[in-house]
Amino acid sequence: MAPVTILITFILFGLSALCFWLPFKNGHKKLGSVVGILLSLIIIWSFIEHLDFLVLFIWPLIIAFQIIFLTYWTFRNFGKHKTGVILAVALLVVLILTILQPWIVDWTFSKKEAKEMLSWHGIELQDDFEIIENESGGFTDYVQTFTLELSKSDFTRIAEDIRTSKNFKGFISNSAKEWPSADYRLNDTVDYETSGFVKREYYTNVKKEDGTFHFYIDLIKSESELRYFAINE
Repeated sequence: MAPVTILITFILFGLSALCFWLPFKNGHKKLGSVVGILLSLIIIWSFIEHLDFLVLFIWPLIIAFQIIFLTYWTFRNFGKHKTGVILAVALLVVLILTILQPWIVDWTFSKKEAKEMLSWHGIELQDDFEIIENESGGFTDYVQTFTLELSKSDFTRIAEDIRTSKNFKGFISNSAKEWPSADYRLNDTVDYETSGFVKREYYTNVKKEDGTFHFYIDLIKSESELRYFAINE
């Protein structure tokens, strides 16, 4: 394991020891023993087995739990039970909101945001449209994707802009063994059309605020839909 992982492991063990000691000191020996032992076993198991999943995703939750737990018991130790409860609840709410943040972003995704994202790519929507679905986030790779149902006018105009671009490769048969793809080494752009969709794929050396620089924009003919996919790799 890397030195930083070993350091974090010792910090986790130290916090687990406090999670045992503070309740134990205040007469809650069973609670302190259960919490302290359970946390220690999880940490030992992940350390011995080199479980990267736990290190990346579970350890942050363990640390968050330890901080909330210790906040309550520290104030209780000094006779300030209500203060401990209030602070622990406040920290728990912050933790829940942080965990739910990707979903909150998706739930609040608006037409204005969709238009701004497409405008960044030089695509302007003139008519009203519907958001069919959207999703964003990721642990190691960030992805932003959404699907819009466009008006016939906007769909036709955007498709024609792609067809008349200098990067347009023409109509590609669905039976083709390999479809064109952009070259990341050249910040390449590739446009082409099939019987089912009109597609643009490209890389850019100017990253968006979310870090994405590899983009796919698909116009689905049968549904008059625009599907947007952006990733930071």
